Amino acid sequence: MNLNLRDLALTLAAAVGATAALAACPADASPRAASVLLTVAVPGQPLLSLGATELASLPSTRLTQKLSVSSSASAPAAERSLSYGGVLLRDALQRAGFGGPNDRGARGAIVEAVADDGYRAFFSWGELFNSPLGDQALVIVTQDDKPLDAAAGPLALRSLADLRPGPRHVRNLCALVVKRP
Repeated sequence: MNLNLRDLALTLAAAVGATAALAACPADASPRAASVLLTVAVPGQPLLSLGATELASLPSTRLTQKLSVSSSASAPAAERSLSYGGVLLRDALQRAGFGGPNDRGARGAIVEAVADDGYRAFFSWGELFNSPLGDQALVIVTQDDKPLDAAAGPLALRSLADLRPGPRHVRNLCALVVKRP
């Protein structure tokens, strides 16, 4: 099920409006405009700055993650689902000129996802463009059809195909930085 692009833009705009002062992004070389939610830096390409409207213009995706809690003597096993809405990480990278079929230097590149607190997670080209993981690495805008809360957003990133998703769960995602060998 795809998100309505208009609803996605409105959700992002509301999330930015609700955040009084966005923290500076450690990946920024200079101050960014208040409307910029995510920058994508690819060597040899101009810096891509994405606001709510630009993110909403990318193909939207909705993914569901099933969480299960083991049973114990006092409680039966339980399962719950979380629904995430946003854009695939590789779609944002391709918009910035990285990873397409004519990008010959991409195969050895590393993608660094940067949070506003300095936390970083890494992906290889092969994971994002040559494996099923790329279908589940998501720049998240909504969780259960609601904007992310202040602790998680306005944007987050999750790699839902990882066996242990915690290390590559980036709250307050502010930049994607491509590093070529």
